[in-house]
Amino acid sequence: MRFAESVAIVTGGSGALGRYVTKAFLEEGARVAVSYFIDAELPELKELLGDLESSMNAYKVDVTSEEDVASFVSEVLRDFGTVDILVNVVGGYMGGTPVSKTPLKDWDFMMDLNLKSAFICCREVAPHMEAQGRGKVINISSRTGLQGEEGHAPYSVSKAGVIRLTESLAEELKERGINVNCIMPSIIDTPANRGAMPKADYSKWPKPWEVAKVILFLASEDSELLHGSAIPVFGLS
Repeated sequence: MRFAESVAIVTGGSGALGRYVTKAFLEEGARVAVSYFIDAELPELKELLGDLESSMNAYKVDVTSEEDVASFVSEVLRDFGTVDILVNVVGGYMGGTPVSKTPLKDWDFMMDLNLKSAFICCREVAPHMEAQGRGKVINISSRTGLQGEEGHAPYSVSKAGVIRLTESLAEELKERGINVNCIMPSIIDTPANRGAMPKADYSKWPKPWEVAKVILFLASEDSELLHGSAIPVFGLS
């Protein structure tokens, strides 16, 4: 029960990865504040959690909105009294077109969903962590953030930005008892990814519950020496 005294925010905590991150924290004693946006995901989350649901609160939030996130963090502080851990799981993929044919709206969508959301959530939570002199922030980048690939520019740039955000925030907060790190998964074994790549070898993809274990390590006391790290979580892919 590594997190028996902790409160964790998991943005996108009802999604394909987020629900397993939420479950993993709850199983280790944390109380968890989940942000969600798609109503249909909540029943699946609750089914997965079972009795663990009693230690979880869910809040409908547009994490690309400053006003929504500020209100969300205030509500979490009201309901739980503190925030010890922030995991920015919210994100998504859009691609398949070259830069010369990418609509600006697609570019903006990737920047908002993958990078702006993490920035706003970090910005809103960091002052509270600074005031209490402790905290853990874990962002989700991607292996694609390490090197651009054909047809993936908006996604790749947004995920590269998450790495730079992580490094910058880590430098700002490391002397104040706060660890900021990120993980870089390859393709995670989710229903959506299987549907998009039906001929792939799914056995090589990291499973959501396996990725959740890495996130819990970064949220634990065992990661005290890590500041601004980008951890590869590739599995065998």
